[in-house]
Amino acid sequence: MREDVLDRMRKLRLMIFDVDGVLTDGTLYFSETGAELKAFNARDGHGLKILKESGVEVAILSARRSRAVEVRAAELGITLVEQGSADKSAAFERLVGRARVSAAAAGAVARGDSTR
Repeated sequence: MREDVLDRMRKLRLMIFDVDGVLTDGTLYFSETGAELKAFNARDGHGLKILKESGVEVAILSARRSRAVEVRAAELGITLVEQGSADKSAAFERLVGRARVSAAAAGAVARGDSTR
């Protein structure tokens, strides 16, 4: 079993991350003007940079739309971003296509529920 996991990790070329509850703690903040604010962890950002440096492309996928996600992605050099995607399976396929990798060479981290 362990060799199977290591073999799959060696083939990984794309890692896709959800935002709310994965790259943030899931809390949504709103300013007095109604602007949505998100808190990202700097250590997570460092880990994403290391992952990219290892040769694995990084992508962001979110059912919500947020300017904060665009800014954070740009800071980290992440160009593969899908926001406002209620159908995450279709968005996953689009990201795999844009990255020009097979679904078998891609991984994803999402929160536990599938409502977003």
